[in-house]
Amino acid sequence: MATGYGVIAAGPTSVTVLDTGVIATRADEPLAARLHEIYEGVLGVLDAQAPELVVLEDLYAEYRFPRTALQMAHARGVVCLAAYQRSVTVLALAPAEVKRAVAANGAASKEQVQHCVQRLLGLPDLPRPSHVADALALAFTGWCRTRSGLGRDLAPSLPAASPLQPSQVPSLSSHPRPDPGSPSPQQRSQVPGHPGPDPGSPSPLQRSQAPSLSGHPRPDPGSPSPLQ
Repeated sequence: MATGYGVIAAGPTSVTVLDTGVIATRADEPLAARLHEIYEGVLGVLDAQAPELVVLEDLYAEYRFPRTALQMAHARGVVCLAAYQRSVTVLALAPAEVKRAVAANGAASKEQVQHCVQRLLGLPDLPRPSHVADALALAFTGWCRTRSGLGRDLAPSLPAASPLQPSQVPSLSSHPRPDPGSPSPQQRSQVPGHPGPDPGSPSPLQRSQAPSLSGHPRPDPGSPSPLQ
C-alpha cells in the first residue's frame, strides 16, 4: 500500500505544483502499522503545506479484485481522519471524471493521463510514478470543480474551507496504492525543483497562492490501480 500525493497552488494566471511524493509502506508490516505510516505521512504534508482542500479518488471496486476496495477504504479512512483533524475539507472525485477533465476521455490510459498532466501543468518532465500523476490530476480537477461549484463533499461534517478566491486555493491530492505487484515503495518524485516519488514529477500552472492536496488510496498486490 502506497499513497501518492501532489500539492498545487492556484494563482492569477496558472497553477503551480508545490510538492509531490509517495508515502509508501512495506508489505511485511501489519495493516495497523501501514495505515499509521500513511496517516503520519499525510499529516506531515498537511502541516507543511496547509492546503484548503484535500481531493481523494472515489472508491472503486472490481469483481476480480474485491480486496482492492477494502485496502483503498482503509487508506482513504486515515487520509480523511488526518484532514478532519486539520480542519481541511475533503472532496471525492470519480476516476472517469478526472480523466475526462484532464484528457477529455473518461477511459484514458495511465500514460495519457501522465502526458496530459504534464501539458496542463507545464511540467518539463513527465510526472512519475503514475500515481503521482494521478494525484496531480485529482488536485487539478478538484480545484477546477470547486471553482465552478461542482465539487462533491465527501465529509459534510468537516469545517468548510474558506471560499475559493483567485488568491487562496491550496489543494492536496494523495492516493494510496497496493503492495507487491503494484507501485513502488517510498520515494519522492523528482519534479523539477521539488522532491517527490520515483522518476520526476510536477511543476507549474498557477492561479492563487493556496495549496491543494489531492489524494487517493491504492490497494495491495495484484489489485488494479485506481485511475484506470
